[in-house]
Amino acid sequence: MTKKIFIISSILLLLVIGAIFVYQFAFKKPSVTNETKNLAVDEGKTANTADNNQNASTGSSSASIGPVSDESVFGATLSSDGKYIYYLLGSSGQINQVDFSGKLDRVISTVAFSGIRQVLWNKPKNKLLVRTSTSSGNAKFYSHNASDKSSTPLKDNLDSAAWSNLGDKIIYKYFDPKSRKRTISVSDPDGKNWRDLANFDYVGVEISAVPTSSLVSFWPSANAFTSTSVNTIQFSGENKKEILKDRYGVDVLWSPNGAWAAVSYTDQKGGHKTDLAIMNPDGGQFRTLIFPTFASKCTWSNDSQYLYCALPGDIPETSVLPNDWNENKVSTSDTFWRIEIASGKKERLVDTEKIAGSYDIFRPFLSPDGKTLFFINKRDGKLYKLAL
Repeated sequence: MTKKIFIISSILLLLVIGAIFVYQFAFKKPSVTNETKNLAVDEGKTANTADNNQNASTGSSSASIGPVSDESVFGATLSSDGKYIYYLLGSSGQINQVDFSGKLDRVISTVAFSGIRQVLWNKPKNKLLVRTSTSSGNAKFYSHNASDKSSTPLKDNLDSAAWSNLGDKIIYKYFDPKSRKRTISVSDPDGKNWRDLANFDYVGVEISAVPTSSLVSFWPSANAFTSTSVNTIQFSGENKKEILKDRYGVDVLWSPNGAWAAVSYTDQKGGHKTDLAIMNPDGGQFRTLIFPTFASKCTWSNDSQYLYCALPGDIPETSVLPNDWNENKVSTSDTFWRIEIASGKKERLVDTEKIAGSYDIFRPFLSPDGKTLFFINKRDGKLYKLAL
């Protein structure tokens, strides 16, 4: 009798196990874990694999990309009312105003600038700084008034500049060849009434006013071999403060409300792996977004809650970043993403198979309604738009 009970119990146990097996593998839907949804990067090649607990999802599959300009341009930016785009033609330096489709609305200025390397607009979009390269390779800045179409050459030995938040002053780096001193200085747009803000001891520097504040930030130009010191100082020249140090290849992009800075950096000296993080104006709340890109491939949403970034791909594993990209030794093939700052959630803006062509994104910006992303493609210098 005991033997029969054992045999019957064994048969029933096998039937139960078999039923569970059938349910698990034939009827129950597989669960989707964070490890299969999250974004990761292996030596510059993108993949949808594990990455802590931050979600990555797919957005629109019908987004379209098209050119706005017919030739290479510099200084593409929105007009102050957000209805048009301004840019300088690479061929002549002429300043055009075009609509979002690229149709010419009017010519703002025909003043010729040759050897253009950089264009910086002030907030009201009525003045701009044009950085050119001389025959000897040195930088030369011009202050241009778009209203009366006048241009003023600024003094020599300037190689970095930015506008104040109000757009009524310029902030620049000056090198004194006699004393060998380097200073961050501020002046009127024509270079008059200047005064020094701070001294520093490195060659290349990036400068940015911190939005909605009286702070000016400055740091060494992004270099994988330079240990960074990001500093802020009051516009009055007081209270200099170091807010980030001991990271390599750093670049900084402030949010419109000045509450956050997006910081791109390299994992080690002379390294290849990059990452994107955020921090507050004091350097606190530093948090990685685990998104390997450069700050100059990103732009903030108008409400400062999202970052729109290009994720670079097809980077040779021997590349030194960001140096090789900044020096145009390598080009990238990018995909388009949106990152929610609060959660770190990442959303693909357009499916990879929908991207016709290869785009190396530089200095993107959004339309006022957030429905169009504009960017320069470093591969041909033209301005493009992505409908979101």
